[in-house]
Amino acid sequence: MNTHEGLRAGHQGGWTLTGWHVLAALICFFGVMIAANMIFLYFAVTTFTGLETSDAYRKGVAYNSRLEEARQFEKLGWQGKILEKDGRLEVTLLNQEGSPIRGVRVEGKVGRPATDRFDRAVIFGDAGTGRYRSEKIDLAPGHWIVAVEVRDPVTSDEIRLRLKERLWLSQ
Repeated sequence: MNTHEGLRAGHQGGWTLTGWHVLAALICFFGVMIAANMIFLYFAVTTFTGLETSDAYRKGVAYNSRLEEARQFEKLGWQGKILEKDGRLEVTLLNQEGSPIRGVRVEGKVGRPATDRFDRAVIFGDAGTGRYRSEKIDLAPGHWIVAVEVRDPVTSDEIRLRLKERLWLSQ
């Protein structure tokens, strides 16, 4: 009797690991890994819009001019606050001395932080004493970002102040 026959004879009918078992285990393991990666890939591609910021290249090139613009806004000393009241957005503007700013044009955009799908333009009307209000807009509960530009209509619509606030709306 050779050694192989002795091993078989000593085997009492239990399970034996073969090359086919190892192959099947490897195929199952990598199959599960590939399936999980495909699921992650599907969700990554279908939920990401692909844009972090619109026109990123031009904004990057104009970075120094934006810094200079921010310094000019600082020198001017205007301050603003954005609030939500009764379904309307309200911007309050004050000059360096704390007096209300009147006679400017206020425009903005409201949207969700994570996507641009819900972005919409907002125009504010003068409500007196440095307050500017939007029309009633229907915003769902949650986080919203409001970006506002204050323009001086006398000096050829030059932007005098930019405001950006993150609002939490609950209903």
